[in-house]
Amino acid sequence: MRILDRHILKETAFVSAAATSAFIFVLVAQNLLRQVVSAIAAGRVDGAEGLELMALLIPGVLPYALPMGMLTGTLIAFGRMSAQQEITAMKASGLSLTRIARPALVLAMGLSFLSAWINLEVAPWANTQYRRLLVGSLKENPTAIIVPGELNRQFKGIVIKAGEREGNSLKDFWLWRVDERGKLIQSIHAKEAHFERIDKPNGEIFLRVNLTEARMESRPSEKDSFAKPASFAAAVNTSMEFPATEILKDSSNYVRKLRWLTTSELWEAMDKGWNITDQSTPEEIAQSKMDARKQLNAHLASAFSIFTLVLLAIPLAMRVGRSETFVNATLALAISLIYYILTSAATWVKEPLLRPDILVWVPNLIVVALAFHFLRRVEQR
Repeated sequence: MRILDRHILKETAFVSAAATSAFIFVLVAQNLLRQVVSAIAAGRVDGAEGLELMALLIPGVLPYALPMGMLTGTLIAFGRMSAQQEITAMKASGLSLTRIARPALVLAMGLSFLSAWINLEVAPWANTQYRRLLVGSLKENPTAIIVPGELNRQFKGIVIKAGEREGNSLKDFWLWRVDERGKLIQSIHAKEAHFERIDKPNGEIFLRVNLTEARMESRPSEKDSFAKPASFAAAVNTSMEFPATEILKDSSNYVRKLRWLTTSELWEAMDKGWNITDQSTPEEIAQSKMDARKQLNAHLASAFSIFTLVLLAIPLAMRVGRSETFVNATLALAISLIYYILTSAATWVKEPLLRPDILVWVPNLIVVALAFHFLRRVEQR
């Protein structure tokens, strides 16, 4: 019996691991291309920080990848064993389908507990660190907004270009000022430039540019272009400031999302409320407390979905009885899509009287009911 259990466990675990890895790759690649690669290309983070960001993405996608991976792996493994009559041989020896599936169910239950810990502790921490690293890099190093070799037009009336960047320094730095019509009125070239963020007491943000070996050419306005010549100036060290509130405000207004809270923080939010102020009404406080309870239950329901989806996948694999990976993977994607639509619908409910914290468990209850229905039908065959 132990040999049989090891065989079923090995089949399920191997395929599920491969499927989960594929889903992790797809989910990570989406954010990787959209945020991490662009941040590296823009110079906001270096290569080492880029690798750290990639690693921090993985815990955040595990709550989605693990249920889909286990569902796909179970369908493929049990579908292949059913198509090759292995399940039939096991049942002929007197084993029930529930006993045959026990290794897979034990694995799924263990992964559910692991996923609950990841959802409540690891993923919130990783998501918070990811955001801090991605946003904080701009706050700590404003020079990162300049991409070497490219024109930067983010600041009104100013065009900036740098030849290369070394740490916090920009080499071969150029700055051009233009008027409302786009006519050049001033050009500055420096051998080296350093950016410094200045936070004013009134909340405005300015960018101070410290220049080394700078040369400046100022041109007269269009009406005086023939009466006055251009003026030139040079300085070994000089600095200038210009407003940058709209460019740098995101790095100072960093706010954590509710789903990024750890277990202890969620308990505190359930007791005192989340993002409430002295002006918050009792209705707003009650809503924030309910949102915290709903988020805690959503984490737990997502973790438990690993077990419920595997419980459903086993009799479905028996009924389909196909060994083709494509067929089982397509079925798994269809089930996952329906499950996540139901889960999303439950999270859309905001009214506390409707108990959205309990509604998030409804998709799992539906899956369990369907699983027992199909298990009974398969056992009667």
